[in-house]
Amino acid sequence: MNNNEINKRIGIVQIFMNGLFLILTGYLFCVQILDFDDCREDGIAIRTTDQRVLRGDIKDRNGMILATDQYIYEVYAHPTKYTLKHPPKEIAHKLAPILKMPEDELLKKLKSKKINIIAVKKDATREMAQKIREMNYQAISVETINKRFYPQDKVASHIVGFYNRMADSANGIENIAGDKLQKTDKKISYQRRANGDVIFDFKTDVKSLTEKQKGEDVTLTIDTSVQYVCEKELENTVKEKKAQRGSIIVMDVKNGEILAYASYPDFNPNRYWKFSQEQMKNWSLTDIYPPGSTFKIITVATAMELGAINENSKIPDSGKIVIDGHKIQNYDYDRHPNPGMISLEYLFEHSSNVGSANIALMLDPVKYYAKLKDFGFGQKTGIDLTAESIGLLAEPENWYKSRQASMGYGYGASVTAIQMISAVSAIANGGIWNTPHVIKYSQEELPQHVKSRRVMSEYNAKTLTKILAKSISNGKSVLNLDNYTVAAKTGTSRKNVNSGRDVFASAIGYFPATDPKVAIYVVIDSPRTASNFGSTVASPTWAKVAKEVGVLLNIPSDRRAK
Repeated sequence: MNNNEINKRIGIVQIFMNGLFLILTGYLFCVQILDFDDCREDGIAIRTTDQRVLRGDIKDRNGMILATDQYIYEVYAHPTKYTLKHPPKEIAHKLAPILKMPEDELLKKLKSKKINIIAVKKDATREMAQKIREMNYQAISVETINKRFYPQDKVASHIVGFYNRMADSANGIENIAGDKLQKTDKKISYQRRANGDVIFDFKTDVKSLTEKQKGEDVTLTIDTSVQYVCEKELENTVKEKKAQRGSIIVMDVKNGEILAYASYPDFNPNRYWKFSQEQMKNWSLTDIYPPGSTFKIITVATAMELGAINENSKIPDSGKIVIDGHKIQNYDYDRHPNPGMISLEYLFEHSSNVGSANIALMLDPVKYYAKLKDFGFGQKTGIDLTAESIGLLAEPENWYKSRQASMGYGYGASVTAIQMISAVSAIANGGIWNTPHVIKYSQEELPQHVKSRRVMSEYNAKTLTKILAKSISNGKSVLNLDNYTVAAKTGTSRKNVNSGRDVFASAIGYFPATDPKVAIYVVIDSPRTASNFGSTVASPTWAKVAKEVGVLLNIPSDRRAK
């Protein structure tokens, strides 16, 4: 090959390389100069991080914290970044004393195969995290995360609920007020390098970066001291009576605020994953049951309001009657086989089923149904908690005579605990029903969440309160309190018609009867004792709770101490 041919081929190669260089230069010019903003934004997006936002606190009415956010530190290893200079053995040797872990255990974890990211420790302290970061191992990273913490453990667990950060799921107030708990005035973003250092420029708001971004706090109506008393007495009762479950609710009768709402079984929201759905469910809000004799208060209130009876009325009570083949009999028939014409005071004191059935039969079914709806039965109360049941109240056209009669003594309808205490509290409040609620709303928010309606005249409400109080003070009821007059009623209802021992034992009442302040409802599901009545199971618990509530809330006495 002569020199001319060689030079010719070299020239062709040079032309090709020059052309390739020009094409590459043009491409880079377009990307880096003409499309500079797009490239820059892509880079920023990779490095941009939103500032971590802490959830707001959940507090009781006195400011005690029931839920709050904490910073915790998680340590991870990245096997793909191990080097000859910093192998797993060296890392384990240096990290073990910092993390307070056995070196051999840590080394074994670091050598885990087929794992790109190894969780070394998920509860490291701030001091640990700082020391690890100072070591500057590329194969070890420390993540700062928010962890929801419940300082009072299981206290008010069914009300407060829990928050699962990983799944972004929650229940209770953590769910209901989630938007408020995470609400902030502004979203702050900043750029950082791969090692986590902030990249400062003229637009960086240094002050905002040093301030914690936190959602709004939520204050509850719950009084933790009252809640604790209820939970303690409830757990003792359920265990002592070998019951399936139970509930105690304390309500301010004047405004519908729930001061305590205990449900058993309960759970610890700090370790919610260890509990079953049944344990975490607030059964007294979701499940329904026949209220039994406590419903006689509502029957008499309805009849008084509809004008069928008054405080001086006498009600026929033959001890037992048969309606549509269905026998209705008083529990004390053997001792009082034929009471005759009884007063309302006697009806409550002896818990007359026949007297209550006869009152129910005096009423027009449509008007009876409408008044029960007015009292809040057969519909949600509107309490600011999820999964509330509407109860069971059949339409009046489906009422047959025996069903209407059984309605009088608490078997024709099924209710929730919150429906019962809300209805009885309305009577204590001079006939005004308020939406029960667990969140302490501001004056501006209150009308949106709490509704009030008159369900009974003030005169009838006060008259019925006096009758209930006399029925308690006349007898030897455990519900009697030394320092207060009490308007109350017990109840015992079978879980179903074929169930003999399985009952709901309950007691509901309010005090002081002369100027009602609080209502208390105790219901125990399936106590397994020889005497499983409301008077023997629920009443002692009601009295213990009432005595402590009177002291804790500093409620003035309306009677001389014995």
